[in-house]
Amino acid sequence: MQDIKAITVKYLMRITSVIAVLILVTAIVLQIVSRHNQAIVSSENIFEQVRQLLSENSSELESVKEDYSRMCLHSAEAIAYIIQNNPAVLNDIEELKRIAEFCDVDEIHLFNEEGVIYNGTHPQYYNMSVNDGEQIGFFAKMLEDKNAKLCQEVMPNTAEKEMVQYSAVWSLNGKFFVQVGMKPERVMKATEKNELSYIFTLLRANSTVALYAADIDSGIIKGSTTKENIGKNLSDIGIPVEKIREGTSTFYADVNGKSCYCVFTVFESEYMLGRVITNGSMYQNVVTATVILTLGIVLISFFLVKTVSVYLDKIIISGIKKLNGELKEIAEGNLDRTADVRSCLEFSELSDHINSMISTLFSSTDKISYILDKANMQIGVYEYNENMKTVRFTDKTSKILGIAKDEENALRSDYTSFRSYFKEHVKKTDIDGEEICRIEDGTDSGRYIKYEELSVKNGFLGIIIDVTEDVRARKQLENERDIDILTKLYNRRGFESRIREPLDKSRTEDIGEGALIMIDADGLKQINDRYGHKAGDMYLRGIADMIRGFGSCKKVSARLGGDEFVLFLYGYGSNESLFDDIDRLKETRKGTSVEVEKGVAVPVRFSFGVSVAEKGKNYSAMMKEADDKMYKSKRIRKKLEPNANPGSG
Repeated sequence: MQDIKAITVKYLMRITSVIAVLILVTAIVLQIVSRHNQAIVSSENIFEQVRQLLSENSSELESVKEDYSRMCLHSAEAIAYIIQNNPAVLNDIEELKRIAEFCDVDEIHLFNEEGVIYNGTHPQYYNMSVNDGEQIGFFAKMLEDKNAKLCQEVMPNTAEKEMVQYSAVWSLNGKFFVQVGMKPERVMKATEKNELSYIFTLLRANSTVALYAADIDSGIIKGSTTKENIGKNLSDIGIPVEKIREGTSTFYADVNGKSCYCVFTVFESEYMLGRVITNGSMYQNVVTATVILTLGIVLISFFLVKTVSVYLDKIIISGIKKLNGELKEIAEGNLDRTADVRSCLEFSELSDHINSMISTLFSSTDKISYILDKANMQIGVYEYNENMKTVRFTDKTSKILGIAKDEENALRSDYTSFRSYFKEHVKKTDIDGEEICRIEDGTDSGRYIKYEELSVKNGFLGIIIDVTEDVRARKQLENERDIDILTKLYNRRGFESRIREPLDKSRTEDIGEGALIMIDADGLKQINDRYGHKAGDMYLRGIADMIRGFGSCKKVSARLGGDEFVLFLYGYGSNESLFDDIDRLKETRKGTSVEVEKGVAVPVRFSFGVSVAEKGKNYSAMMKEADDKMYKSKRIRKKLEPNANPGSG
């Protein structure tokens, strides 16, 4: 009994180990999934912060641009007023520069009515006109409307390529217009705040987390919390650009030589915005949690095994000892002995089952004897109980199933071998709608049985009836009933029994693409008259052989009587393949001949009509349609081929 206890404890430890591993794996997977979700959520929050900052900064930039534009225009209007009322300043560049300084502008240019600079704080621009370049050309519109007030976007000026914003207004007397230029420091600062590289400096980051913004077309990094990577390509630091372009938002990658988890998104259709987290920081708590969980599972497993071991000693092992003693007596032949272990509910049920099995064993012999006594035909009986390895079966069972003498002992000693033999040799089949089993005995005809198994208290009682002679007689009768004697094709009854039901029940989906073809042999009377009825029979057999071998898919063919045949083609995958075969029937008609007597061969001639199987078209409708088309074809052929009869000279 100690061996049983050791085995039970060992298996229990294995089971608890497997459960512990499953729990650990599940916990690790859940923690990893949780870290992934946290990374995605926190990344999306940061991406949203970037969007908000860009939106706020864009609003601020637009406001600054508007204020600066208004200030430029006001300065231009003030300077135009001063110069118009004090024309003497036009001869003093220093005075113009003082006016520029007083009005807080960097450049003053005076244009005449032809759009040419004739004065200002920067003589190097004198004699330039609105036709000299894209930047200055912006103010050509001033010549069209003396009420115009123009303010240009911030852009590099023509000479120094410095960022300058220009505005222009006409003097009140309309003799000249003033263009002033201002270096937009506030605008430039607001523009700088709207750049991703500036925004990244506002976001918190550490050495284990990095933010990247890269051009979606080139992959060049435009902004990053890791400044040394700005200007590089994402692929140069290990981030797969193509994955992001294809829509992959999360993936693992070796970034700057470190294993990282990456979360990326496409930002405003021009940037790839991403957050990269090193695996070490992402999973740093997973290991600690796993170790704590492992220790807890080990303690629980130890307690469980210890508890089960004590239970085994007190309840199970003592009951097994007693039960083993009782079973030993029964196995040694003391069938009057009963099992009586009541230490727990399970042993009580086991004792009842053992006693029931013994009772069943006693009654089985009487059952078999009774059945055999009442049988007046070939019957075999077998019985086995799944709790006992042996099988009992009668001698007639061996004969019916074809069990060889040298196999009997092996099959009687092991019911699983008996079942395997049964499955291998007995195959279910259907004969006229009745389920009958065929025994594979190495012959073409085989042998046929009916059998039934009855469940009898954890076992089975089987009855086998040999119906071979009955099945063979039915098959012979069926062949004589359904086969045309002359052509060996089906007769009308045999044909209808095989295709009427699927067509009448609109089961065209079961037959695929199909068609019914009515065939009428031409010239049978002429052959009979010229060569005799035996030749006519040869002619009909020749047509039957041609029909039997025709078609590239499934078919059923029959002789309806006289010189009328029918061919049903079905199982085609498409109408095209079906009609290809039907077209080949015409070619077959041209190239086939039958030897009706020695040395005399006549060409096969026949007319046919086709009815395609369609949903809602039953058997009778198809037969009528095909018959009508066949007779129509016959009439046409007689007109076109009056001398085409095979029996004509």
